[in-house]
Amino acid sequence: MGSGFVARLTARRDATAESMRNAMTLHVPAYAAQPSSRHAALLEEVHDTWRPVLMRSAQNEPLTEADLEPYRALARKRAASSFALRDVRTGFEVAHTTGLRECLSTIETGDGDEPIAFIAWGVRELPRVMGAVEGAYVAACSAAKSRTEARELLLDRLVTGKDARDTAASVGIELPSGYLVLLCRRRFHENDSALRRSALQGQLAAVPGLLWRTDPAVGGLLILLPVHMNVSVTRAVARDLTTAMVQALGQRLNIAEAHADKLDAVPAAVREAQQALTLVTAMPDAENRPYSTDELLVELAVARQPALRERLTGLLAPLQQGTDLRRTLEALFDCGLDRQRTTAALHIHRRSLTYRIQRIRELTGLDPSTAHGIQLLRAALTASRLPAASGAAHADPATGLQAAAASATGPLGN
Repeated sequence: MGSGFVARLTARRDATAESMRNAMTLHVPAYAAQPSSRHAALLEEVHDTWRPVLMRSAQNEPLTEADLEPYRALARKRAASSFALRDVRTGFEVAHTTGLRECLSTIETGDGDEPIAFIAWGVRELPRVMGAVEGAYVAACSAAKSRTEARELLLDRLVTGKDARDTAASVGIELPSGYLVLLCRRRFHENDSALRRSALQGQLAAVPGLLWRTDPAVGGLLILLPVHMNVSVTRAVARDLTTAMVQALGQRLNIAEAHADKLDAVPAAVREAQQALTLVTAMPDAENRPYSTDELLVELAVARQPALRERLTGLLAPLQQGTDLRRTLEALFDCGLDRQRTTAALHIHRRSLTYRIQRIRELTGLDPSTAHGIQLLRAALTASRLPAASGAAHADPATGLQAAAASATGPLGN
């Protein structure tokens, strides 16, 4: 690279490092929670990792093992202080983005290809940096016999399609041929009792080889169940597990599943489960069990046709004329069309329920006691509950589902 652009980067080194530190303490809660006295030390750590970047990028040379050592030292330090790996990774990503923005702000006319070469160098070297960080972190956890974060890294590598063999070896897990992906939606709050959280963790820990974490993208849990030979056996385990989870939490769950028959199919299975979970959450009569996409073909067809969704949703519009008519219809489906259970759930007399069902029949032209009426009213409720941004069936896991799901607060750990 020429000297103009690089010289300006070097001259702004201190200011850039300070901006990176400030961004980390502002945008990463784990860093923000540290005492202010620790922020000065964090600035020195940023300097230690930023200096070799400027030096090697100026020569368009790869980072050496010695250059990567400060990153490894930081990872070992974070592991020793029980700093979550996801927070370490997020901190590096925030610092990298901030540093890149600061560098690009120094571009001037006449710099030619120097900025492009700098960006290209970063694209090549950043994966090496993150590999060094993750490797050192996992090694430190293994040495300290603390495998929680290492297991989370293993799950992360599987769901992002990365090679997980070395990580599995460090955690002492023999990778199976595939996984059954479970996504469970339920709001987890700080006021969840410690007893319930402990009971849930006990249920998850009881399944050999199971990997899990709280997942903000679905407002609940992401679980990988190992499939060693027969997926039907694993599905039976999944059903027993979800029953135990419901009992431990004392609350209903929305659950979706997808099968990855090989390790590199896990990312696609996660996307399929996310798609199914959006539909399961919209269903008025979903039971406490996992649903696969194959069981939701009607809902999937509805979700993929905005015009049909609009017409179905319109069937429920007349119910706004009657007090609690829609809530009554939802309760009826929620109770499996059992009128005795519905009256108990709504705290009303059976005659009141009969009257409300008659009003639903009169206003919509659909009879909730016939197969045809049940089918259309169920589809209408499902359509009305799907995310407003159509294309739920195609929802991107990082955008569409996040918009449709409450974020998990993550008090459960892993």
